[in-house]
Amino acid sequence: MHRSQRSRRTPSGPTELAGPDDDQARKEQALRQAEGNIHSQLDALWKIPRSLDGIKRSDFNPVALALQMMDGSSLGKSYGEFHAASEQLNESLDGIVNEYYGGFNDSILTFSGLQERIQDASGSVNVVKGNLQRVRRMIVEERGSLDQLYTKSKQLGAIVAILRRLEEAGRVREEIAAFAADKKYLAAAGRLVQDMQFVFDPQLDAVEALSGQRQQLEKEKRELQQRIVDELHSHVYLKSPYCERRMGGEGDAGERPGRARIRRARGARGAGGAEDGAEGSAEADSFAFVEMLLESLAALGGTGEALQEVKSSISLELSRLIDGVVAEAEERGRAQAGGADGGAEVLRDFARMLFARLEAVLEYHDYVLDVAARVDGGARAYALGDVWAAVRGEVVALLRGYLVAEDAHGSADAGGAGMRDLFHMERGDVGGVDALYAPVAARFADLAAGAPDRRRVLTAPAVIDEYADVQNSLQHKLLAAPDVEHAPALLGMALAFTRRVAPMLAAAGVSVSGASGAGASLSPAVRRSVGAELSPPPHDSAADEYLHAFFANAFLPHAEAQAARAFDALTGASDAFDADPDARLGGRPVFRSAAALVPQLARLGALLSRLGAFGGGGGDGWAALLQLAARYYERCLALFRDTVRSPEGQTYLSVRWSESLDMMQLFDRRMRNDGDALREIRAEEALKADRSLNPYELVFDGKRLAAVAQLHQTLEWLRAQLAPVLAGAADCARVLGRFQSLAVQCLMVLRIEVRVHCMHYLDLALREGDYALARDAVEPEPYVQALNADLAAAEERLAACLPADKLALVFAGVSVLMAHTLVANARHIRRFNAAGCRKMARNILALQQNLTNIALPEEGGLDAARRYYELYDLGADGILRHIAEHGAEFALDDYRRMLAFVCSGSADAAAPSPGRASSLLEASQADQYEAHVLRLRELLAAPPIPARK
Repeated sequence: MHRSQRSRRTPSGPTELAGPDDDQARKEQALRQAEGNIHSQLDALWKIPRSLDGIKRSDFNPVALALQMMDGSSLGKSYGEFHAASEQLNESLDGIVNEYYGGFNDSILTFSGLQERIQDASGSVNVVKGNLQRVRRMIVEERGSLDQLYTKSKQLGAIVAILRRLEEAGRVREEIAAFAADKKYLAAAGRLVQDMQFVFDPQLDAVEALSGQRQQLEKEKRELQQRIVDELHSHVYLKSPYCERRMGGEGDAGERPGRARIRRARGARGAGGAEDGAEGSAEADSFAFVEMLLESLAALGGTGEALQEVKSSISLELSRLIDGVVAEAEERGRAQAGGADGGAEVLRDFARMLFARLEAVLEYHDYVLDVAARVDGGARAYALGDVWAAVRGEVVALLRGYLVAEDAHGSADAGGAGMRDLFHMERGDVGGVDALYAPVAARFADLAAGAPDRRRVLTAPAVIDEYADVQNSLQHKLLAAPDVEHAPALLGMALAFTRRVAPMLAAAGVSVSGASGAGASLSPAVRRSVGAELSPPPHDSAADEYLHAFFANAFLPHAEAQAARAFDALTGASDAFDADPDARLGGRPVFRSAAALVPQLARLGALLSRLGAFGGGGGDGWAALLQLAARYYERCLALFRDTVRSPEGQTYLSVRWSESLDMMQLFDRRMRNDGDALREIRAEEALKADRSLNPYELVFDGKRLAAVAQLHQTLEWLRAQLAPVLAGAADCARVLGRFQSLAVQCLMVLRIEVRVHCMHYLDLALREGDYALARDAVEPEPYVQALNADLAAAEERLAACLPADKLALVFAGVSVLMAHTLVANARHIRRFNAAGCRKMARNILALQQNLTNIALPEEGGLDAARRYYELYDLGADGILRHIAEHGAEFALDDYRRMLAFVCSGSADAAAPSPGRASSLLEASQADQYEAHVLRLRELLAAPPIPARK
């Protein structure tokens, strides 16, 4: 029972850890238990039956024992005893094994450990033995041999160290590649610098085997430096997704990066470093990453060289930036417009993005220069002014592309003129040869500029075609056709951009007011293209001076030239001065050229008004509008002069009279409804100078009259339409006054022409008409009929061109003038009788009916002429009685003529002379006439008779 329990005891593992004292105690306890139990186990062995004692001998024969146990006789051995003894022995052995197997295991482990220590000790003893032997040999050797051995030992040690260091340097390419892949350029630069310091140690100069390693490290340095510069370009020119890429929206008006962001980026570097990748990438903070790149360049000793490359790539990178913005804006416009390309909205979107990114580029360059000055104070390869000059050049080039269209009227003509001037020489021009060749020499100088700086980077494919790329950069894809209408949006955004960056430029010490020093950083192509536009006007120190210069030197002349070409096209067309049925004033059409000119001037005026920040609304802008208006006035004046000039080159009478000061004043009063008909008639008689008018002095061509009327209507319409367009111009009143003056003169000419026609025809009717008839006339005087036909034709022509009020003004007072002419020119009637008097009444009636038929206002002026000639029927006494009863209505000479007609009835009645009487009858008539004239004088000298109620 006791043995079975011991056999089920769980043994302790041999791998339990115990200290040296615990092992010793456990071993002593195991020995004492073994001494106590050994005897009990041995007792089991001695209890074996004596018949089986033979098994204890060394010469025991098991076969014999087996045969004896098989013998069933008394001589045989008992198998039961043997089996019982065997079971007892097995139990004893199991107890021994179960009790002491842990000790056996410990002894085995202990033995193994002792064996290993003995082997180690044996090795140490052998080493010590060898060292002792070497020491013994060294001690017994001479001193010189020891020195050699020592020196050789040091050399070998140094060689081994060098070899190990070179082996490490051989792995620099992989390490740098790993650092660069993780954007840890500062660690890569430090690693490379350490290896280069070792390989380029002056003590190793004699080691020719290191030449290949040196070349490899130099190549690694160039590649690493170029990669750092590429990374710098990637962030400075907004190629990296981590850099500042603004879209130019309203939300970008927050903190301006500039110096404030420099401080923020340095704070980020101090808090964790750009290489720590706080946001998962070393580029997460773009400005801190740029600072790390510059520190890496400083560690490599290539800050100046890298900045020189940055400077040489400014124009190229800006061009690529613009191309990228063009593509992005085009794609955005296509997506927003459902596939439509171009458009003003796409252009505005492009300008917003472009100026926002140019501002960010300037801020990055400002940051780069600030950090470069801190990490490497000697690095002064370029300044912010160089970047600003290139940005200005690109901005001006873009403005030219979208606002100033190159055509046959532009640079091509100028270039041809320059070549003609170059090869055209006259006497006295020898001193100017250098000046003529100066542009050519400047162009070759531009091509050679910067060539030494690029020899070292001929292996870089991005720099080989730099000038070609820069030249191509000026030909950016246009998102919209060039049009001056884009000017308010583009120039406004450019002005806002310039004013935003002005404080940054001023803080960096950039002279934004002048162009000095800017040409050095511009590419030759850009400098040739925009050099004239960048020439600033004198005494202007604003940051946006270059925009004002572009506006004044490029845009405004182009807009004026474009407007002038459109003006020439409008006024030079064959139908320019034909009536336009769609443009009317008072229901009457105006010239086609005027109808097309007003919208053009209105657009130009609105455009210049929106460009008020550039002086568009000032003198220069309005000067263009006023000049176009003045040119159209000159064309109208030329048309007027051609119209009122006879084929013989003589100016018509009505034009000469219209230039009289008295006639101008009288017409002005007539236009104000304050006309004096008799005073106007007296002024006309004074100009007529009591002579007959010649037909060549009058306008009988109805087309000419219609042209003058159409011109008046157009000038009035232009004055009304241009008044709001030119309202802001200083000389607006003067220009509009010229239009008004010519319009008034046109109306005066028409009015005077109608009146001189009346004078001409009625004068002929009285001078050449026959009024001493034997019987009554059936028709009026032919000249009266001709006058009626002439007035009707003129009224028909003018009614199609003038509104009713202007037409009434032209014909106003005509009946009064006719009556006055019929009465005053009665002195030219050679003979007069009753039939002639009735013919005169028929003439007056025909004139009155014609005036009524042409729908002129009723004036009743011809009633006076009718009453005058009705006096003839009253007789001499009746005339005097009528004067006595009703008062004098006509002048003394008028009554005298009528008395002469009544008294004489002869061919000389118009100019009676008593001395010419050849008979008693004539003498009697003369006496009667004198008596009547005497009575007439007495009546006219008496006080006037009051009017009857």
